[in-house]
Amino acid sequence: MNQSSQFNDEKSFPSGSLIPTIPANTGRYEVKMKVERSYTTIQPGMFLLHLPTYLPPKWCETVHPEGQRYFYRTSGLCIVTDSYLQEAEVAEKICFWAEKVEHLAKERECQIPDTAELYLQLSAEDCNYYLVDHATRTIFWLEQCDTAELGLHPTISASHLQLVLETQYWLHVESFCMHRALPEKAINDLILIFTHGLADTLSSALSTFPYESKECEQYLNLLKSSRDQISEGYVVTMVARLWGVITYARYETHYGQEQARLSRDTSILVDEVSEVQWTKPILSFVTLRTYEPYLRRLDSLYVDRFVYGSDWDSFMASCIKTWQHIFVASVGLLLLHVFCFFLPLSPSIACVSSGLSSLALITSVLLMYRHEELDKAGAAPAHDFLQTICSKRFKFQGVALTYAAPKAFFLWSLITFFSQWAILLCQQISFHHAAICMAVVLAVLVSFQYATSSVKFTRPTFFVRTKDDASMV
Repeated sequence: MNQSSQFNDEKSFPSGSLIPTIPANTGRYEVKMKVERSYTTIQPGMFLLHLPTYLPPKWCETVHPEGQRYFYRTSGLCIVTDSYLQEAEVAEKICFWAEKVEHLAKERECQIPDTAELYLQLSAEDCNYYLVDHATRTIFWLEQCDTAELGLHPTISASHLQLVLETQYWLHVESFCMHRALPEKAINDLILIFTHGLADTLSSALSTFPYESKECEQYLNLLKSSRDQISEGYVVTMVARLWGVITYARYETHYGQEQARLSRDTSILVDEVSEVQWTKPILSFVTLRTYEPYLRRLDSLYVDRFVYGSDWDSFMASCIKTWQHIFVASVGLLLLHVFCFFLPLSPSIACVSSGLSSLALITSVLLMYRHEELDKAGAAPAHDFLQTICSKRFKFQGVALTYAAPKAFFLWSLITFFSQWAILLCQQISFHHAAICMAVVLAVLVSFQYATSSVKFTRPTFFVRTKDDASMV
């Protein structure tokens, strides 16, 4: 497949190529050059009149609300570019490629609609391009393109691909917002979407809407107050950014597809590699089951490799709070080991217990230090982090084990420490009475576990009659 169209011109640019691109790959936020500030002289009456602009005919310049300057053509096919047209050589190249695109469209009998807009970006002797259609909210090219080569996400149907292209369309509108207004329907539909999203997040903890209820309320107030100013570029870029988030969320949830994701914890994609299962009971036993909640939470955070920023922030805040508590408790337990020097206890067991407490303290500090920048990081950094630490075969088992290590070390230290008191008890009273006391303590602990744990002990089947057995009596 040919991803670029070659053109020859006997005057200039004989070897240049038109290269299809997408709005996400234009490098808008990359620093292309650095400048040095200097002092200058202010001329009398300077800036009382508009300074002349040296642009090609029918071209204008404007400034995005973020501060980026861009240029657009006001006649014929609307063209936008962020290449610096104040330089004559750059302006000549842009005009050259604009003519080439229009010529290519006629040559291939591709009817470009009046609602379309062309983006051009110089790249050495080549030129990156794409077209958008404001009527259908999509982007397109004048040649066949492959989504993988363009850098687009994989899809399952034509309508799913349409969501991907619409996401890119809104990214374009967000970047070039000052020269064209949006229809009022664009902001009205967005208000309805956020109204439903607010109700959904308030009534369900597993809503697939990309914003939480507090954010929904803020955006709703912002949209309603901006409804009458939809022609202003400052409002256009805001509406386009929100639409981009909504359309991408719809892509991830398979909005309108045969199988949509209706809950955050529901997986709808085929997992290419099966997770190893035999290690789970071993890790659960070693950590006294403290690793299981972390594993469940991590799995639910990264369903189908998609992350909700609010869920990650609350999870990480909970983890850091837990590690802080373990740190304080470990320090307290280490201080209790002072009594081991004054009581007839086993030195070896005391060393093991204090060592485990020290490990709990150290691992909690290391985990807090490692994750301090990930607290309230949001969706994008969280996704990158989870993608990096997720194993193909073991998924998040290793991560869950690491997160549970401080609590596991602390619990084992606690068990080891208080086991010494059983030895001390045997030394003070008869073994028979000591065994009775320990049995009572063990019974209390087992009862507490049974009453508070979500996993109950299995009841023997010969004590229970099934419904069918009862009906036979």
